[in-house]
Amino acid sequence: MRVYNSRNPSGADTGIDIPDRMPIASQEQNNWLLNRRRQVDAHELNFLGNASPLPRDVWGEWDREGIEVQREVLAVFGDLAAAVGTPMPIGKLIHYFQQISDSGEAHVSLDGRSKGRTDQQVISYQGTPLPIIDSPFSYGWRQMEAARTEGYQLDSAGRRNADFKVAKKLESIALVGDTSIVVDGKPLYGLTTHPKRNTRSTTNDLSACTGPEWTADVNATIKLLHADNFRVPATLYVNWDDWFYATQTDYSTQYPNKTIAQRILENGGVREVIPASDVPADTIIAVVKDRRSIQVLNGMPMNSRQQFRANPEDDYNFLVMAAQAIEIKFDAEDNCGIAHSS
Repeated sequence: MRVYNSRNPSGADTGIDIPDRMPIASQEQNNWLLNRRRQVDAHELNFLGNASPLPRDVWGEWDREGIEVQREVLAVFGDLAAAVGTPMPIGKLIHYFQQISDSGEAHVSLDGRSKGRTDQQVISYQGTPLPIIDSPFSYGWRQMEAARTEGYQLDSAGRRNADFKVAKKLESIALVGDTSIVVDGKPLYGLTTHPKRNTRSTTNDLSACTGPEWTADVNATIKLLHADNFRVPATLYVNWDDWFYATQTDYSTQYPNKTIAQRILENGGVREVIPASDVPADTIIAVVKDRRSIQVLNGMPMNSRQQFRANPEDDYNFLVMAAQAIEIKFDAEDNCGIAHSS
């Protein structure tokens, strides 16, 4: 997966690897995960005859595999988490952000002794649920003992599948949310389902249209943000195949040496373009990527967890888990930094 960045001259042509944008767990979250793994190991050692706990190198290998899957799958979610991720306590079920009315004034004086008028703000709260996503995988006790004699060369298909399931769900949450998750009457929305996002219909097939038609849809999407007073370059999330077409197709016969993608990246309203397989075809999602508009709630980064075993013949059960969600913000006048053309 490649990321095209209009602010980097080489990035506009060659792209920047998406691993540079992967979210990093906070030190507190790292310590929490490490302590949980040590706790499981300590509990197992208390049982006579129980199989040995997993060595540290195995956890490192599994974590690297999980990161590789995230690099492949989390084009949209990973980009947002790296830019506007916010650590959350794992016990928080819903996170609220404030909406305040326009109040107060900027007071100007020479002596600095006078004070401006203070108005009472009207404050309301909007909430975003923070769910836990998990997918299990397991190994039989004899399978683990056999693998131990071979240097822990366990088959990776099961755990990679669990990594993939969780990563795909995180990407889906970023794009469409999950309305089955409701806390205090607040459902979990995504970039393409939030009721306050700005919307329009694309007028062209983005995998077959001309350069000027591509540009027209991009400009119309960005102008939705301008109408909500967001006049800053936006990040565009588009379908991978649509963007591949744009990188391979000349803008027009008048510009035979410049592709559609190059012209889009020269647009002053475009900060960068992120192609993603899970973005539907003929869709443009423009996001003002700062905390006024959006943030990723990070209660637990994606990781592998071992479950407790009481008997030597019990299976080795594991969970790939994450507790993360997209929080889309809007102000008291319903101005939102998300624009969606589909």
